[in-house]
Amino acid sequence: MLKLAIIRQSYRPDGGAEKIISRLLDGLRRRADVQVSIITQKWQKNILSDSVSILQVARKGWFRSSRFKYFINGVNRVLHTTHFDLVQSHERVPGCQIYRAGDGVHAEWLRIKISREGILGRLFSFFSLFHRVMLRAESKLFHHPNLEVVICISQRGKRDVLHHYPTIDPSKITCIYNGIDIDNYHPKFNVINNPVRVKLDFSPDTPVAIFVGSGFTRKGLDDLLEALVFAVDWQLLVIGKDKKQNRFIEKSRKLGVNNRVHFLGVQTQVQDFYSAADLLIHPAWYEPFGNVVLEAMAMGRGVLVSSNCGASELVEEGINGYVFDTGDSKQLANLLDKCKDRTLLKSLGSNARRTAEQYPISRMVDELLAVYQTLLTENFDENEK
Repeated sequence: MLKLAIIRQSYRPDGGAEKIISRLLDGLRRRADVQVSIITQKWQKNILSDSVSILQVARKGWFRSSRFKYFINGVNRVLHTTHFDLVQSHERVPGCQIYRAGDGVHAEWLRIKISREGILGRLFSFFSLFHRVMLRAESKLFHHPNLEVVICISQRGKRDVLHHYPTIDPSKITCIYNGIDIDNYHPKFNVINNPVRVKLDFSPDTPVAIFVGSGFTRKGLDDLLEALVFAVDWQLLVIGKDKKQNRFIEKSRKLGVNNRVHFLGVQTQVQDFYSAADLLIHPAWYEPFGNVVLEAMAMGRGVLVSSNCGASELVEEGINGYVFDTGDSKQLANLLDKCKDRTLLKSLGSNARRTAEQYPISRMVDELLAVYQTLLTENFDENEK
């Protein structure tokens, strides 16, 4: 039996990475030959099967930077006392065999973030202890001799790794797109009298877009609100949270679009909200993939996706959605104007569903298991020499 350790600092119910780990675990638990342990500081036991064990390390420190350093130390203690055949990290923990770069490349996100900030924001980012800790850990991770495989979740992610860490062997990097539960996200949930539309008093002909994500700045909500100034017919559902949500509410008021923007918080059953919308907009400044794009596609909804989003690689222009230049709110507004056409929306949605059907969870699990098998075979052959 394969003993696999998965490293993730904590579980957040609205987190995309956590959804993927849950989907991965759901796929792996069907394989009797895989025993999974999660090394974490905080996790929700009820989302796991009994066959998955949780190895919890102490959560110490007042700040994110110190908590992360304590987490790395705690992980190393576990790995020194417990044997695993393979260690797969979803965090920037130096020394793992497999690193799944689901959060992307921190150096690239910081570059984009600084390029869009004012002078005070740039100074804060430059001197931020958290960013320095993350960059140091990321560099150690990519240069560590134990690292055998880097799993990127888009070709964009692979390019970012090679750009910022050019000394890494490209043969170590593989691309495995995220998977989606195509039965749980399905057009069958799209009902005529959708309860969300009824509650918000939308007429059947009202065009409705949906934005799903937490951390509104990185996800590009500013650009979307600005686009609504020109896309005057559209209503917007905002699903997710942000510590500075009031800033976005105030911005929508100043732009004069607040009566068309509905902040609905985190939703555990997001299918009703996808069903209430006509298409998804994902205007992220930086997104290694974007699970919400695949979720919306599986629900039979077309997508408008920024060029900095890894899931844009799944978009066929005018077939299942459109890709717009990151930060270009006027271009986004023009696409929204085009997508008022009900015939076009129906076509985009049908094609989007067909795209999503190509990425079931089983495909992601099979590709990961192939990586595991290759590593185990190579390590066995090496030990036999």
